Amino acid sequence: MLRKTTIALALSSSFLPCLVQAATIYDKDNGDYLNLYGEVGVGGHIGTNSDYNHDEFYDTKSYVDDSFATLGIAGQESKFLYRLELDYQRENWLGGSGEFALDIDKLYVGYAITENQWIELGLTDTAFDDYDHYGDFTFNKAVETGEAGDQENTIKYQGEFEYIRVGASYSYEGEHKNGTFQGDIVNAYAGVFTDIFSFVVGLEGRGGSDGISKYGEQQLLGLGARLTVLPDLQIGFNGFIEDEDMATHRSGDTYMEYETFRNYGATLSAKYDWNEALEIIASANYEEYENWDIESPNYDYEELPPVFGKERTWGSLGFNYRPGQNIVLSVEGRVGEAPEAAYAYVRMYF
Repeated sequence: MLRKTTIALALSSSFLPCLVQAATIYDKDNGDYLNLYGEVGVGGHIGTNSDYNHDEFYDTKSYVDDSFATLGIAGQESKFLYRLELDYQRENWLGGSGEFALDIDKLYVGYAITENQWIELGLTDTAFDDYDHYGDFTFNKAVETGEAGDQENTIKYQGEFEYIRVGASYSYEGEHKNGTFQGDIVNAYAGVFTDIFSFVVGLEGRGGSDGISKYGEQQLLGLGARLTVLPDLQIGFNGFIEDEDMATHRSGDTYMEYETFRNYGATLSAKYDWNEALEIIASANYEEYENWDIESPNYDYEELPPVFGKERTWGSLGFNYRPGQNIVLSVEGRVGEAPEAAYAYVRMYF
């Protein structure tokens, strides 16, 4: 008999506490069930810095709101899985409107091949999106890997075999989160997970837009790892290397002369459990993007160079405080070439 743990296994890979706290609408003896879950969060970026706010936010303000809410259902009927998730979020990224928008984040059906393997079809996150920040303990996530995230027209496979987890996905005519066409996207990961040490490697390839947008082909390699040093202390590493083709010229609606830009990023973070309610989190971060480098042959001279040159480094120190099982208060202060001075948030799950 297929047990309820099948879909729980599938959902747990996204590391969303709200899914763990989901309310069960019904749970039948044959394993069929329906869960309702969600979260409400209020907070944002404090003291955004125009010097270091490169490709980060839609506007440079002393406070950029990052409030967010989500509501979803996930269930199982026989061996078939389904999920619908709605997000209400501020479009505060570069190219966004800065306004609140209601968005269908996930809409898929799936099938449980076995208790440890399943597939998803529809609007869902690409495979590596589940683990692209695996070694990053910060609440707001530090260095972005640039992977595809949620995509329509996606087929995804995932499996867990004792200490090994694998996944792969294919997205037809993928898009950037701002709606810009990027071409077909292939995405995969594989990892080993134990109580002491775990790591995951992810790959992504993008077909490119063939002149429709500025985004050309792309190849991405990502790595995340965690090590339990002491019962209350963990350290993590997250990094990526990316070769991304971007158009350097445009004629009318056609983008031309794609050049390859190499980008790097890495985060070293640590999490200390002070007690059951309080976590202390610190990180050190590094990013290097070729299009920031004024000495690069592909540098766009129509844009002013960032004051930090071709690379930037910054650090963070903060805490997560849980006054209740379903409540998290988070504050992170940042130093160095960070896009903001601090990030503060309160989030409630159900």
